[in-house]
Formats: sequence, C-alpha cells, structure tokens
Amino acid sequence: MTTYYSEEVIQSVIDANDIVDVTSGYMTLKRVGNSFKGKCPFHNEKTASFTVSREKQLYHCFGCGAGGNVITFIMEMEKLPFMDALKFLAARVNMVLPEKQNQQEDHQAYEKKKRLYELHRQTANYYYKILKTTPSAREYLSQRSISQETIREFGLGYASEDWSRLTDFLVTKGFTLTEMLDSGLVLASESKRHYDRFRDRIMFPIVNPRGQIVGFGGRLMTTGQNGPKYLNSPETPIFSKSYELYNLNHCKNFLDDGQIVIVEGYMDVISLYEKGIKNTVAALGTAFTPFHGKILERYANEVIIAFDGDSAGKSATEKAMNILKKTSLNVKILNLPSNEDPDSFVQKYGQQGFLDAVAKALTIVEYELGLLKKHNDLSQTDGRLRYGNESINVLKQLETSLEVDYYSKMVAGETGINQEVIRREVMRSKKRPDNPVQLVESTHNVVTPQKIPRAYQNAQEVVIRYCLKNPEIIDDVPIDFLTDSFYHELINVLLEKRKTGNRIEVNQMMSHFEDSKEVKKLVEFMMNEDEVSRSDYQDALEIMNRFYNEAQLDRLSEQIKRESTTGNDDEVARLTNQLIEIKKMMKENGRH
Repeated sequence: MTTYYSEEVIQSVIDANDIVDVTSGYMTLKRVGNSFKGKCPFHNEKTASFTVSREKQLYHCFGCGAGGNVITFIMEMEKLPFMDALKFLAARVNMVLPEKQNQQEDHQAYEKKKRLYELHRQTANYYYKILKTTPSAREYLSQRSISQETIREFGLGYASEDWSRLTDFLVTKGFTLTEMLDSGLVLASESKRHYDRFRDRIMFPIVNPRGQIVGFGGRLMTTGQNGPKYLNSPETPIFSKSYELYNLNHCKNFLDDGQIVIVEGYMDVISLYEKGIKNTVAALGTAFTPFHGKILERYANEVIIAFDGDSAGKSATEKAMNILKKTSLNVKILNLPSNEDPDSFVQKYGQQGFLDAVAKALTIVEYELGLLKKHNDLSQTDGRLRYGNESINVLKQLETSLEVDYYSKMVAGETGINQEVIRREVMRSKKRPDNPVQLVESTHNVVTPQKIPRAYQNAQEVVIRYCLKNPEIIDDVPIDFLTDSFYHELINVLLEKRKTGNRIEVNQMMSHFEDSKEVKKLVEFMMNEDEVSRSDYQDALEIMNRFYNEAQLDRLSEQIKRESTTGNDDEVARLTNQLIEIKKMMKENGRH
C-alpha cells in the first residue's frame, strides 16, 4: 500500500489511539476475559460476536468476518480512505503528522491538490451568492419544486452569462492562472484570452465522501440555450467522473437498510431528496464504471438501478447491471415507463409512489428474462421455444437450486414447457470442474488448487498461525507447499522483515495487503486464541508434504501420458525417473 507517511509514523498513530477507546466511542463494549465484546457495527446480530483485543490492538467479528486495526475500523465506520482515516486519528490525539523530506515531488502534488480543493470551495461560495441575486435562476429552481433548504443543503448556485466573471473573482482570492486552468473551471482561447467554462447555468457542486468539493456540474435552464444540457468539470488532479458518485457525501448517512438507489442525474437526486428519499447517488452522466461498483460495495449490500425509462437509459441500465453483477451486491432494476425519469416520476406519484416502485424492482434475472420476452413472440410456438432455450443461458448464472427451481417455474408458466425439463437443462449447462480434486503446479512452484482437500487447507492455516506466533522458524517453512497466493506473499513479507532485522508488527504487516479479505484473514489468524503447539505444526507440515507430493505424482503422470502420445521417449524416461524418485522418498518417509 503506497502511503505518504512512513511505517514508523503510521505505527505511532496506531500506538496513540487505543483501539478499545476508539471502538467504544461507536458501540457498547463489555470486558470478557482479556478481550472486549459487543454487537458488530458492520452487520445486524442478536448475540455479540465482535471482539476487540487491547493486547493485540485488533478487532475481529466472528459473525461476518470483519477485522483489522484502529485505522481500518475508522475507514469502515467513517467511510474514509486510508490517508484520511490516518489524519482523522492523528487529529483525535492532537498529533501533528510530519512530512517526508525526501518525498518532495509527492509533497508538491499534495500541496497542489490542497490549493485546488480551496479554489473549488471558494468557487462554490461564489456561485451560491450569485444565485441569490439572480431572479431567473431562483425562479427556475422554484418551478422545479426545489426548496431553499435543499438549495443550501446541496450548495446549488448559478454561473452568470458573463465570460470572465469567475476568473476575475478567483484572481481577487489570490489564485494564479495556472491554478485556474488546472481546475478546469477556466479555459484559454487560441489567442490566450481566459474565460469561464460554465456560463448561464445552474451549478451543482460535486462533493466527495470527505466533504471536499472536487468539481461541478452545470445545467442549462431552457432548451433554447447554446451548448449541451449538462456540462461537467473535466478530469483534474482531484476529479474524475469515473471515480465519483454525486451525493455519496449525503447518502452515506441514510443507509439504515443498506440500500442505495442509483440514478442518472443531479436533478433526479435532488428531487428525490426533496421528497424525503435520501439514499440516492448519481453516476455523472451515464458513465457507470467498475470502480463505482467497488465504492458501492463499501457502503451498501443492495443497489437499485433507477435510470431513465428512455432507450438511452435502458442501454445505461444494462451496462451498469453487467458491472454490478461482478460485485457482492444484491442488484435490482427499477423499470420506469419510457416517458419517465426518477425526477418526473416522484413529482407525479410522490414519495410513497416511488417507494412502492422500488419495492417492486426486478431482480437481474427477471429483468434479463423481460428483455428476452421483448424479442420473442410468446403467442407463437417458435417464439416460446426460442425464449425457453435463451432463458436457460440466463438461469445457469444462478447459484442455488432454490433460485433455479423458482425461475424455472416462471419460464415454464410463460412457455408451457415442463418445469423439470427446463430445470434439468439449466443444471446440465452449469459448468462443473472436470477433475474436482486434482492439484496442479503453477509456473511459480506454488501448488495451485482446482479444489483443495479440507485437510490440506487446515494444515496450511496451522502452519501460518504457528509462524505468526513463532517468527524464528519462518526460514524453515516450505513455501512451495502453500496453495494460496496470500499465504505465499505473507511468508515472503515475514522473511523480508526477518532479513532486515525489523521487529514483526502485525499492524505494519497489514499495510502490505490492500485486499480487504486478506487483511481480515490476517487478523483472524492473530485473534485466534487456540494454541498451536510445535507438535501440531510438525503434523501439519507432514500433511502438506503428503498432499504436495501426491500432486506432483498426478502432474507427472499426466505429462507422461501426453509425451507418450508424441513418441518422445527421452522425455518420458526423464519424467518417469522423477516419478519414481518421489515415490521412493514418500515410501522412505512412511507416508505411502
């Protein structure tokens, strides 16, 4: 993980913020033995399974698997990235974070971003004040049923039609032309004259989850005006529309049900907010990206795609749906009429009408089957058969037999095809591994599983846990026996720290892993109180050795078969000798 501060500085922040003190500010903890327990803040539970260790300065939930140190806890609770969580904790204990003197380039980039944030803040205040003195802009928002309270909440403003009014204002605030051009709010003509990007538009500040204004969206008030209806800030050092979601800064505070509604535009968000529906975000334009999906996974467990009902909205819906399929989120689609968008729909039917529509939102499978029905005439036999065949490709994505049964019955009712026939075809088309217990060797000499036997998995966990408690034996661990790339990397990190003579600190080790699942696994190992003895470790090594050697035998046998068909006798002889040597070694060790 790349950070602006050294491991020593990060560790000093961790040391200054006792994890029990920090977590108890968000929940009720009770001492149980050497640890503290409470109900997990990351999932609903009746019995407390969230454990905090003052000794290890770690937390772990034995219910949902959440785990980490004081920094990851603040990242999750406050929805902050790593650097902002570090600064949050430093400020909590009045600690001044030093700058790395040998990171001059990074420091200059950091200072540049600070200036751009300030420039955008000043600009937002400027647009807000101009709105107050522009009757036509205020009247437009009034006609759109936007209240003064909502205008203040979202910081809405107005960019006048003058060509350089914002430019002149920013000069008075001490910003340079270079900074203005870097912000994208000021442009330069071919003749080197400078002018405002946004003119005669209602302005929507784009605020990131930390409350910093990073860009703007501008909307024309009438169709007769020149230019696109919506205009966004360009890509800058602090803004990318592929990484930001409009209103996430507000939305994150209204997620009691873990659900987020995704809409297309600024006015959709604001109209829904005005009606009391506050768990909404907008992709800027319809450019929904995989990174947006990752962001939503941090905040919600379910998303409702509520794009416009026109053809462009339907196309955007399919793109977003295919991206969100690859996340852990439960995804549903609000199928609006072709002449409606969320803004017009909520104006027409009110809060309850929109909530009723959300409650009836379609699952991905229902939506995809609906698309198939539009392309097949179910009143005709060939149309029903074609739909039945095409639906099988949709249903084979389902993970549980319960889901397959449910949707097979639905398709059967629409086509007249027997439900069991559909179900059988779905199950037949679902992919199965050809050899579920085979182990193969990767190019990195790491045993890679197609399916790892449970005994092999357990043995590896025992070895890793013993290494973490007894780092002096790490040099003796046979890395080639490990099947998980995370274990492989973890051992390499431990080896590197041993070579450099550094003390092994779990909090510093966590900074080497960006994948949250890997961090949770590391914490789970450290929080496991079950004792692993030297004897347990030796037994686990023997189990790993046996499975590893059996995997090599399988691999060599397959290679011998392949080479035999090509007539390559020399290679067959070489591989056969290897196989014999492994069998001989296993026999000598009494393992075969």
